[in-house]
Amino acid sequence: MRILLVRHGQTDLNVQKRLQGSSEIPLNARGRQQASLTHEYLKSQGLLPTKVISSPLGRAIETGCIIAGIDISGFNEKEITRDYKPEAIEIDDDLIEMAFGIYEKRNMGQENPEFLHECFDRPEGYNPPKDGECYDEVVARAGNVVERLRKRINSGDFSEDDVILLVSHGALSHGMFEYIKKTPRDKYWAVDFNNCAIAELFISSDGNSDDYTFISDGFEKNW
Repeated sequence: MRILLVRHGQTDLNVQKRLQGSSEIPLNARGRQQASLTHEYLKSQGLLPTKVISSPLGRAIETGCIIAGIDISGFNEKEITRDYKPEAIEIDDDLIEMAFGIYEKRNMGQENPEFLHECFDRPEGYNPPKDGECYDEVVARAGNVVERLRKRINSGDFSEDDVILLVSHGALSHGMFEYIKKTPRDKYWAVDFNNCAIAELFISSDGNSDDYTFISDGFEKNW
């Protein structure tokens, strides 16, 4: 059994350097291309997913469908959501992106560069905006995902041949890395996890030897 974590493909807001957070933003054409290329890469490695567990946001669901080769030709482009998706996709609400509250969809590099500095360069002292999440909340959600997977692995829910694909977002994925490796908060953004980057997760039965490694750097660096 293999467990892969992938970040969704590119969106227009990625390119525009706007915070997306928990807002529903669709993939753009480049994001769909990135997912298609990732499908070909995993196919070449014998790692096509047998099960997809996704964030409830459409950009993650669509990325997972394309990567896994799930037919979405009958779905309207840019309209895939948790309530409008193939039945094969399993949703885990804890995989949703970090919420940025009143700052979502805004270019904070232009509006408030100090906020971005505090959020990304000093995560250990970050104070979220109204209706936003703190890092502790994000890491706790990431931990919930890991622990549910551990429980399912230990109970035999997955077969030895399964390739489990988790589809999430930038900040949440970094929260999972922190949870697994127990790294200090000031190292939260120490590694890049670009659009359609892939990390393989190693989830031990007792949690004492959890680990991860990157198997694809993804594509151009975006928010």
